[in-house]
Amino acid sequence: MKSDIAFLVFAPLKKKRKNDSFDGNDNIGALVVKDILERKGIVVDFCAPETACSYHVVLVSLTSTYDVYSFFRQVARRPEWQRKHRKFKVVIGGFGLQNPYPIRNYADYALFGRADDIIEGLVSAALTGKPYIHDSVMNLPDITPVKIAQTQKLYAHPCKFSENKEFKESFVGCPNKCKFCHYTWARENKGHHGEYVNQTLAGASSPEMTWKEMIKSEGKLGRTRSAIDGFSQRIRFLFGKRISCDDVTAGIERLGAYEGNTVCIVYNVSNMPTETEDDRQELYSVIARSQPENRVIIVLHSTPFRPSLVTPMQWEGVTLMPNWNKYGASVIYDSDNLRAVHSTGNEAPYSHLISVIAERATTETDKLFQAICFNPKLQSGTAIRRMKILQRNFNLHQYLRQYDIGDPDYPASFLTGYINQTSLMRIAQKMRKDAEYSN
Repeated sequence: MKSDIAFLVFAPLKKKRKNDSFDGNDNIGALVVKDILERKGIVVDFCAPETACSYHVVLVSLTSTYDVYSFFRQVARRPEWQRKHRKFKVVIGGFGLQNPYPIRNYADYALFGRADDIIEGLVSAALTGKPYIHDSVMNLPDITPVKIAQTQKLYAHPCKFSENKEFKESFVGCPNKCKFCHYTWARENKGHHGEYVNQTLAGASSPEMTWKEMIKSEGKLGRTRSAIDGFSQRIRFLFGKRISCDDVTAGIERLGAYEGNTVCIVYNVSNMPTETEDDRQELYSVIARSQPENRVIIVLHSTPFRPSLVTPMQWEGVTLMPNWNKYGASVIYDSDNLRAVHSTGNEAPYSHLISVIAERATTETDKLFQAICFNPKLQSGTAIRRMKILQRNFNLHQYLRQYDIGDPDYPASFLTGYINQTSLMRIAQKMRKDAEYSN
């Protein structure tokens, strides 16, 4: 049966999809939306940017802020996608949808947060071309205040996301309120019961868990993932990650308590406000003093801090250097039973910068966005060279600056989560005061 509705499949920034499906766990959210609609008898197809005009409604899922650029590159120069020519309606959503300013002219509706109780009515409105009035929906191109939609219960139905894999939602959100994390402030926690041990997508052979849970874990972990999110105890405690230096040592030694090799990918947030070289050296020293009984390999994956929206740190400034990408695979410490290296996948300053630009975009960002997506000089070359081109040709102050807490001129003040703005401001004010005393 011919469908009037399709999900858009478009190439991500760094690699092409193998086919025109949504295979892969990065598209779980879209597959859940597809399942919701099809259980209501609404058939959902897939389309490419060039075949979108064959449908009445096109759904777009943004999984990260980088998808905003990918989507823009695919549609911004297509005549049939221009607002005055477009004959189909575009509904955009997904976790990567935080600031719709750069893509406001290429979509008609922006849905923020969970779609469970909204998507059927929104699609019906799109089929008729009418506005959809809801606290969590923008009728574009107007940018209006919205609140991120939450879910009252976990999604009950399993969704197949590859030939032999199935997703069944076991939790949403996170009970840990790290002050920099968009996920924990944008998604109210359901189903964690005070713990965060994720095997839903990674599988039991490579679980993701908090550092505290890893310290308490029993049995051999061949591969695992965890996070410390800060080079020093001072940084971690200041920004909501209560992991002491002794905890870092205890975690490494726990991994090495069982025979055989254990590999742990350790996620870290770098370039934090007030971070110094002394903070970085502290972590290296703590790793070096750990004494696991059996072989442990630590891969430190450092993602530079960005002031994520609806978090207590959304008003903080951005530091683009050091460039952690250049440390890829370099050795932090090496002994018989412990090897620690920097990840080869650390983000470079240019990627960091364009991510921040997407989150803090305004109407003033349009020319900058065009340049990032289409200027030939910015499509290749080193991250540092491209970053310097942007710094020479554009005023980047609004994207990198620190804002006063609650500043009405903050670029994304239209967005709120389930935690009210007054509470976020109170947390942020205390955090800044503590930072003054800790440094």
